[in-house]
Amino acid sequence: MKLEQIEQVIVVAETKSIRLAAENLFVSQPNLSLSIKKLEEEIGAPLFVRNNKGVELTPLGQSFVEYAKIIAQQLRQLRTLGSNMLTKGRQTLSIGNMHYRYVNHAAAQLLSDYGPHQLHLEVHEGVRNQVISMVENRTCDIGLIGMFSHYHKITIKQLETKGMQYFRLCSSPVAIIVGKGNPLFNSTADEVELADVKDYPIIIYNESELGPYSSIIDAVGLSGHTRRIVVTERSTLFDMLDKTPGFSVAATDEIAYQNTDYYEKIRSFRLKNCVITGEIGWIKRTDSPQTPLVLEFLQILSSYYTVMNGILPL
Repeated sequence: MKLEQIEQVIVVAETKSIRLAAENLFVSQPNLSLSIKKLEEEIGAPLFVRNNKGVELTPLGQSFVEYAKIIAQQLRQLRTLGSNMLTKGRQTLSIGNMHYRYVNHAAAQLLSDYGPHQLHLEVHEGVRNQVISMVENRTCDIGLIGMFSHYHKITIKQLETKGMQYFRLCSSPVAIIVGKGNPLFNSTADEVELADVKDYPIIIYNESELGPYSSIIDAVGLSGHTRRIVVTERSTLFDMLDKTPGFSVAATDEIAYQNTDYYEKIRSFRLKNCVITGEIGWIKRTDSPQTPLVLEFLQILSSYYTVMNGILPL
């Protein structure tokens, strides 16, 4: 397996076309097809399924691309390592998170405090396992992850086996979120019951369908809800909320978003009588130092969880 082949797989996955990937990589289409075929033969299974519209990743291909992107990111870091070291007085911080918009606010504030010439800042996004992997393989200095309370113990054990530490930042109630396409959007209530959404399709971010986290739907009493829309990207989830009467289950930290900003076309309602909570925390490798720059970023982030309108975090 060559690094060149890893980069080729990423581009093919992004373009969903051998032809377009070949153009972007400045190679001939037959040579690219042959390179991918040789890699699949080496692995022993196909990474792509060919069809009339182009190519699609197989389940193995999806896993391969996830790891390949991490390797590609590390290669980019190696290529810029020298130039970063030559910049005197320049500090670096790399943050991974699960698509939390207020993390971007905190990162932007930190950058404004230092200026771009004094701070090299990277913000990476992904699902929970991807963020954990980013910190584990040192692509990111720290990561921000969320989980539901009944998975706290299993997640902590998972992190400990990887030589990592978890520090909780806040807890939030489980919520039902809807977009303008749902009649509840204009409701004056702050809470809803499951009966209020039983007639609408549930939109599920695909991570909640994977691994030990799949039973969150069961835990809140929605196991029998067969009308489902499964999406693979958070942006798609919010787009479907806006364009359909569907709903989703989340653990939205309202205080943090009120102190920064939230999606204008989304409303959040607490799920009534739900004993489960959601929590957000930050992770780091046990053998990594807790630098002043990390602490400064976390201080900015923590300020978003302060009291607002008389409401305290759980």
